[in-house]
Amino acid sequence: MSTTKASLGTLFLMLSLAAPALGQEAAPRQPVTDKTKERWAKSQGGRFGFEIDVLSSSYQREIAAAGGEEASVEESSRLGVAITAATQYKLFAGLHLDAEIPFVYGDVSGPQSTDLFGRPFSSRAGYSQFFIGNPTFGLHYAANVLPILALFGGMSLTIPLHPHPGTELEVASVANFPARAYFDAQRVLLAHWAFRARVGTEINVGKVLFLTHDLASQVFFPTRDGEDTKTVIEQGNEIAFRPFGNFGIGMRLQAAFPLSSSNSAQLAAEPFVDWEPLVKGSFTRVGALIALDDDLGFGLDQGKVATIRVALGSKW
Repeated sequence: MSTTKASLGTLFLMLSLAAPALGQEAAPRQPVTDKTKERWAKSQGGRFGFEIDVLSSSYQREIAAAGGEEASVEESSRLGVAITAATQYKLFAGLHLDAEIPFVYGDVSGPQSTDLFGRPFSSRAGYSQFFIGNPTFGLHYAANVLPILALFGGMSLTIPLHPHPGTELEVASVANFPARAYFDAQRVLLAHWAFRARVGTEINVGKVLFLTHDLASQVFFPTRDGEDTKTVIEQGNEIAFRPFGNFGIGMRLQAAFPLSSSNSAQLAAEPFVDWEPLVKGSFTRVGALIALDDDLGFGLDQGKVATIRVALGSKW
């Protein structure tokens, strides 16, 4: 009997000593918080990539006969290719450094006429040239105010690498000037400093639906005498639907308001497909930007603006 009592006492003592440890194991663990999982917004974190814009347009126009001569056909064509290296780098908290530099090729033949935000430009000869566009540097701040809502805002300065361009260089730049329907004109509008302020929102609904709205004001200061300061307001809206993980389809609607131009508003739409990881990894986007109204549209008509746009890179 005493042996049994001793055994039970020993067992009770062992269970008493083990109880705290068992209690600790049974207690619910603290949730692991990974702040990077909240960084779904494009305006946050590190990104580096290339944005490729290809604009090709042409038209034929019949010139009526005069003085007994036969009617003639006038042909005009343009090809603009811009590859822009763009990056954003997180400095601390929500502050990010932005930088971009475009590499541009322009080829034109026949008569060309373009309104460079209030300055008419025309040429008739054929030109073909590669050049480095205007680099841009800036800062922006981005933060989540709600789990599904992020806000961002920032400023940038564009440096004119070509303050006094020659005709051949300017014609090559003009071939690319309308490619984004007057958005991001600071990349190829030569002989101008540009200052830009931009704000926007990003919304994530169930990690399936993504919406972006942004508003920017850009002021161009000429480097040549006799030219006026130019101002452009840019407003863009995007919706992307990604029901199958990283792959999605979407639409961008945008409006540019060049306040110093005879064209008071330019509308454009861009359907696109993309591959965009929620947090980290490689991204790709392919779209077609189509100008909708005068002066650049309708984009599918001869001589108008329909630009193939590709973006690819990585985020971390």
